[in-house]
Amino acid sequence: MDIGLFGGSFNPPHVAHLVVAEIARDQLGFDEVWWIPNATPPHKSHDELAAVEHRLAMTRRAIADNPSFRVSEIEVGREGVSYTVDTLRVLQDEHPDTDFGLLLGSDSLDHFGEWHRPDEIMERVPLVVYKRPGIIEDVPEPRFANRVRFVSAPVMEVSGTEIRSRRRAGRSIRYLVPETVRSYIREHNLYRGTEMDGE
Repeated sequence: MDIGLFGGSFNPPHVAHLVVAEIARDQLGFDEVWWIPNATPPHKSHDELAAVEHRLAMTRRAIADNPSFRVSEIEVGREGVSYTVDTLRVLQDEHPDTDFGLLLGSDSLDHFGEWHRPDEIMERVPLVVYKRPGIIEDVPEPRFANRVRFVSAPVMEVSGTEIRSRRRAGRSIRYLVPETVRSYIREHNLYRGTEMDGE
């Protein structure tokens, strides 16, 4: 099988995540895309990070209607920081006949050389990179160039930061996240929003 690995904080999962994952699956012929919520992401501030059980539950709801998507809990139970290279080692040991590709945004590619053991990651899997707003499609470090494949996805200026900000201000997040995710956020009053969101 060919599997796309889509890791992230998913804080919360939103419509741009879904578009990118589906277009990458379609363009590169992945049999499935595995969504991997981070327990303790190494590159994110924890100030606004919802508890991992909430982010896991929201991710499950976000992808529920796509049979080619599934959630992996491989990083949820891991103690300490979730490093991509550790996840790849485990998955490749468990699925030796599977070819994986790692999905990430081009903003992450700009800093990929700063990741934990980037050269080992590149030896293990190709990077499937989707364009983020304001980012030029270029590979900053030439040694990575032959292991990067770009995805022609629509550029959607939707971010978790924007969604959390709108929640804090009591503004609508309708259509920025799947309705099942919006309902979950309201039910659990995540991101310090108000009960009037989207009404």
